[in-house]
Amino acid sequence: MNIAENFIATTERLPDKPFLVGPDGVSYTFAMILSRARRFASLLESNGVSPGDRIILTFPNSVDYFCAYIGSLFCSCTVIIVDFRSRPKQLEYVRTNCGASFWITPREREEYKSIPGQIVFPANLESYPEMPMEHLCAEKTPLALIMYTSGATGIPKGVCLSHANLNHTIGSIISWAQIDENDRELTTLSLTHLFGLAHVHIHWTLGGTVFIEEKLQDIPRLLRKISEEKITSFPGTPGGFKIILDQYADQFRENASGLKYIIVNSAPMAPEYIEQILDLLPNTRFYMYYGLTEASRSSYICYNDNHDKLKTVGCPTPGSEICVGTPTMPLVNEAGEILIRGPHVTEGYFGIDSTPYFENGWLKTGDFGIMDQDGFVTWKGRLKEQINVDGMKLTPMEVEAVLMEHELVKDCAAVGAPDELTGENVVGFVVTDGKPDKKLEIELRRYCKSQLEIYKIPKRIIFIDEIPRTDSGKVKRISLKERLGS
Repeated sequence: MNIAENFIATTERLPDKPFLVGPDGVSYTFAMILSRARRFASLLESNGVSPGDRIILTFPNSVDYFCAYIGSLFCSCTVIIVDFRSRPKQLEYVRTNCGASFWITPREREEYKSIPGQIVFPANLESYPEMPMEHLCAEKTPLALIMYTSGATGIPKGVCLSHANLNHTIGSIISWAQIDENDRELTTLSLTHLFGLAHVHIHWTLGGTVFIEEKLQDIPRLLRKISEEKITSFPGTPGGFKIILDQYADQFRENASGLKYIIVNSAPMAPEYIEQILDLLPNTRFYMYYGLTEASRSSYICYNDNHDKLKTVGCPTPGSEICVGTPTMPLVNEAGEILIRGPHVTEGYFGIDSTPYFENGWLKTGDFGIMDQDGFVTWKGRLKEQINVDGMKLTPMEVEAVLMEHELVKDCAAVGAPDELTGENVVGFVVTDGKPDKKLEIELRRYCKSQLEIYKIPKRIIFIDEIPRTDSGKVKRISLKERLGS
């Protein structure tokens, strides 16, 4: 079933309930969004869009974005979502790769004018007729989304996600996070990524309300809003919560005590920050989940119930299966590649042979991890990010975990650098509260030496102002390696 049909069913049941509250504070009911989405569907139809066509949407977090998104689904199109900040080269790559008919943007931008097929979201949307209800989702197009990976480890690939994939994920999250129609979510996540987007799918299916913010900024205002608007859900990244806890812990406790749940994703979270949130908000359910665009929400953990598993990313979600190693010889308490299968897993990548990425129906994630005897998975990093020092392998996270324990380290990342003798050596990039000089570098290397095997100690420490990260909080290691080259 088309996920937009979930939205139609909810609107029939709760037409006057607020669904979206934009960054400007203006509230839109389910019925209002339905009307605008139907008008946008008519706009697409008037431009010759047909069921099965592929349509790019490139918007910041906004109400108009969801009117365009739902309207595109009403037309039985496959939607490709591209970050609004993507450069013209990236947008043109995606457009060409997936053969998109049009790309929709909220305003015309001069540097993108050479890319054909642009449609600017109209200020006069009300001048378009509403597409008849009987025409909505009339054609059964199985493919709902193509979401391009960030390309952190190679050329971006278009992940194909069906309506069946997304509907399973909706049901899974509702089940383990105990979400209902009374929930009110404040999101600062990028809604062009599946973490934030899937939450909106949930709320349009159940009848919840989503307060949209463009990003995590003016945190005191956001914390007051959580209290004033009786927000029950506040998803975020470990990096975002680290900022809140380091700078606004008292305000967080004061304003967020009414939260029903918090969900975190994108990267492991340091146990001390998990414990701090559990201490500050004892009545709030605190979840972490693990997944990829190809297999969203594959495992989860509720930290409140698993104080002895804070370094893990939990057990498989309902319907999902995880093994480490190979399906025929799974490893327990040993490191290996994480494999996943289930109804939420993509069938492959657009336009390429996806066979190498699967093994007997299991997705080969390229992630490195350990599963314990209780079925809890500990994520250890990307296989391609492993550093090979004279045949001895390590993951960047092993070094980063130690560096982060030093009182003068605010943030850090480790990468492998070419070495004529050993193939690679470890280089640490550090954001510090101290004076970034040779003396501090020696101190940090000695600190690592006290806790790490010799080959894992950074050969160099490079001090930088900020660790480059994606919107979802993942380290851009290719960017750091490019710094080494320059």
